[in-house]
Amino acid sequence: MNLNQLYYFRELAEQRQYTKAADSLFISQPTLSVSIKQLEKELHCKLFKHSGRYVELTKYGRIFYNTVVSSLTTLDNGKRKLKQTINQDKGNIHIAGIPTTIGTLLPKLVASYQQIVDTSPHFIYHDNPSYQICKGIENGWYDLGICSFVPEFKNFTYIPFYTEDIVAIVSEKNELAQINEITPEELRGESLITYSQKIQIGKDVTNALLSIASDLNITNRMHDELAIAGQVLTNNIIGIVADTIYLDGFDIHKIKLDIPKNTRTVYLVYDPERYLSPEILDFIDFLNSEKSNINKYNSKANSI
Repeated sequence: MNLNQLYYFRELAEQRQYTKAADSLFISQPTLSVSIKQLEKELHCKLFKHSGRYVELTKYGRIFYNTVVSSLTTLDNGKRKLKQTINQDKGNIHIAGIPTTIGTLLPKLVASYQQIVDTSPHFIYHDNPSYQICKGIENGWYDLGICSFVPEFKNFTYIPFYTEDIVAIVSEKNELAQINEITPEELRGESLITYSQKIQIGKDVTNALLSIASDLNITNRMHDELAIAGQVLTNNIIGIVADTIYLDGFDIHKIKLDIPKNTRTVYLVYDPERYLSPEILDFIDFLNSEKSNINKYNSKANSI
């Protein structure tokens, strides 16, 4: 019995089809079939039975599956912790952030940190949406994250870091370009575009809007401010976005939107169950100490 056989067995048990399991494992179907037969021969029992186009675990297979899943999970966690510790011992800190943070805020914070410490770790940046950041922390790919709160990872430590204003944006030719403040109720009947609900900011903004005016007409959704602003100019509709530096390149008018200030809160995130080196803990302390000074790292107040 070897590790590959155990991974193959788990994948087949979960996919329930040789073809799908083989594709997921990037091996041929005959290779998977031979591996399972060898495993069954060694264990002196049948692990799978055929059910039409699918396979199902036998009684013996179910017993073995629970053991395999538990063992591989423990092994995978150990490998992730080992990799993380090796990276930290090399003086590396992997930090992931939402794109606006990685592109503007974080490099300035790191530069300030490096000016006050004798020896600085080597920072490796990764940009991702919030869910992928948290998934990366869970998998041991990243040490720290700067992103939204993600409910699927509520066991993480989330430290409120900064907020971004949510604004309505319109073309300078739009009749709403004459006003500077608006409420969600006043947007009834308008065609709106905001973030995709596949990302956390999209969920947060949509919930904030619809909790105030449940009948708003959100006709389209995009993944970032660049795409939304482009649609606003092309189709003369109203965008609902975070007021980030990405908007600076567009000839648009911003309107203050009357929704809760904390609708868009960005957090410093880490897994409290994972080992954090003294260097990482020191950097976390530094970031905490700088929360009240975030605006000085940005080109304008409340913009990241």
